[in-house]
Amino acid sequence: MKVQIEFSLIPIGGDPHLSEDIALCEKILADHGLTVELHAMGTNIEGDWETIMQALKACHEAIQEKGRSRIYSVLKIVTGSGGEKSFQEKVASVRRQLEKVMD
Repeated sequence: MKVQIEFSLIPIGGDPHLSEDIALCEKILADHGLTVELHAMGTNIEGDWETIMQALKACHEAIQEKGRSRIYSVLKIVTGSGGEKSFQEKVASVRRQLEKVMD
């Protein structure tokens, strides 16, 4: 099943700077062949349900191996039987509408 997920990962405790942990997770997602789009509040992921879940588990394991004792993650999941538009297509559609209302 193809899904779209917005994923946020927040290590708890230790160094308050998260960029190294996030970069490690982004690499893991890419290594799993997933389409990812990093943004300021998380990562958009497109791909197969099982592959995404395996990659997210690998993210948690890798960050815990680095010494983070707890990790909090938030997932928003979209599934659809009619062939979901890609994240880029969805954003482009909104931008087209924005051009109309801004004129």
